[in-house]
Amino acid sequence: MTTKLKIDLSQGILEVEGSETFVKAIYTDFKANFVEPDGRATEEETALAAKSKRIKTPRSPKIRRGTTPVPVEPPTDEAIPAPTPVVSEVIPEPLPEAVPPPPPPEPEPSLPAAEIKVPAPTYTYLQTLELGHTSGHPSLVEFMDAKLPITNEERNLVFLYYLQHILKVKPVTLDHVYTCYREAKIRAPLNIENSLRLTAEHRGWIKANQNGSMSVTPEGKLYVEKQLPKKVKN
Repeated sequence: MTTKLKIDLSQGILEVEGSETFVKAIYTDFKANFVEPDGRATEEETALAAKSKRIKTPRSPKIRRGTTPVPVEPPTDEAIPAPTPVVSEVIPEPLPEAVPPPPPPEPEPSLPAAEIKVPAPTYTYLQTLELGHTSGHPSLVEFMDAKLPITNEERNLVFLYYLQHILKVKPVTLDHVYTCYREAKIRAPLNIENSLRLTAEHRGWIKANQNGSMSVTPEGKLYVEKQLPKKVKN
């Protein structure tokens, strides 16, 4: 059912046409905002109504049969909330990339520790030592040719035997053995003391005395007299 409402505010006619509910809502809103409590409109409302044109509200749309009408809610006196302002997301500018500190200088390669070279021991050539031929004994070279020692162990034994049992030298020192190597023109070991020690340990032909001198053992004396020169098998 269509309901009509016509209001004349000093010829500022307001006509409303629609459903009863809709018309009542418009009238209530109009009465609350434009009509004073005693039923008179304010001067501003009268002037506004005079300037306003005749307003016709559109008729409610026709509803087809078989469909459910959508209820129209009357406007309320509650204030329409203001739209929430859209705050654009502020994207922070990327911080400048930190410049990495320069790498620490590579440590210089440590030089290998210098090898400590033990200086070779030095020996003294004894010029007063008589190693030549005399009427009482053969020379050192003649004795070496007779015994034919081949290894340094055998040479050490022959030299000590010659010094101890032929020349009767006491005590026999490293310098005496070195002088024998020089006289026989044979290259002496770099460390004569170590060479004599190995001869004593491996063969048992010589021994070192407490005073630092060396002497031939009975085994060594027997080897020189019985085993040298070595017999060559035919």
